[in-house]
Amino acid sequence: MKITFKIICKYTLQFLALWSFLFSGFSAAGYIEKQVLHAKTLENNLLGIDPKREVLIYLPDSYANNIKRYPVVYYFHNKWWSNTQLFGEGYNLKSVLDSAIKAGKLDEVIVVAGDFTSPQDGAFYSDAPSSGRWLSHINDELIPFIEENYRTQNGLRIGVGDFFGGYAVMRLAMDFPGIFTAVYAMHPVGTDEGEVSNTTLPDWRTLNTAQSWEELSGNNYNRVFMAMAQAYLPNPNKPPFYADLMIELKDEQLVVNSDNVRKLYQNFLLRDLVPYKSEALKQLSAFYIDWGRIDPTVNHVQGNQRFTRLLLNYGVEHEAEEYNGGPWDKTWGEGGRIHTRVLPFIQKVIQQ
Repeated sequence: MKITFKIICKYTLQFLALWSFLFSGFSAAGYIEKQVLHAKTLENNLLGIDPKREVLIYLPDSYANNIKRYPVVYYFHNKWWSNTQLFGEGYNLKSVLDSAIKAGKLDEVIVVAGDFTSPQDGAFYSDAPSSGRWLSHINDELIPFIEENYRTQNGLRIGVGDFFGGYAVMRLAMDFPGIFTAVYAMHPVGTDEGEVSNTTLPDWRTLNTAQSWEELSGNNYNRVFMAMAQAYLPNPNKPPFYADLMIELKDEQLVVNSDNVRKLYQNFLLRDLVPYKSEALKQLSAFYIDWGRIDPTVNHVQGNQRFTRLLLNYGVEHEAEEYNGGPWDKTWGEGGRIHTRVLPFIQKVIQQ
């Protein structure tokens, strides 16, 4: 029996329509790859940080079936957190991305979540001989590794981070001009001082006498201020923490070391870097900062308020928003700021 081309086309179209109908309820989903990266920048650190970094990469559904290139979002997790938690239950960034892409709210992107964990609760995002050269790791190893092994789009990189990770994206943009196309810093810390003196926050006597990380427990600020000192006041000749302190114990008396205070502020606070690195920030095509006003550490709120005004004084274009909430309670979940602020920010940058 002779079948004409017209009949073949008819039945082919009917079959495709049926296939589309049957599978219209199924949504394509991205997938996660894990890459183990040996960080030479973390070798020879004094705190026992493993140079083996387990990087998680979200790849969109279409990645394996074409040769196109994709924008890349680098997510910097907070201290006390990990990239596995970022993609884990309760946050599940993969599901968030899948849903946004399916709904047409986000173009397909690659999302890279580096491994910034350490035995001391995580990275403080610095370059220090004692606590690791994290900034160099990101610039010299992590980003080149991704661009050599994945189809990235013409250097289109968007940096996103929360809390200490929010500090990281701005610090990287300052120290390595052009590293990111755009930056979103979620409730960053380390931007500027607040009205509460640092001398009143940790237990300085314990910081001066402790011989182990465990001994720093008991005051929520102890480990934070020690990690800050390891990152920005490193002293390889001062075990067991290999750091100097702003306040020292001398003859059983606590005494402020003015030189150490000055060094820490100059090395750590973004406020002190803006006068010298504002031109680097001006290279960003988009720059967004937000913070929750209900942070139990009021210095974080006041510091961000002062920092955004400082950026304006130096002509750094950016958007800044203070919202009713704490550092994380308005971030995740349906209607959280990841959905309402961060993803639209990423999409706007992609479409520029």
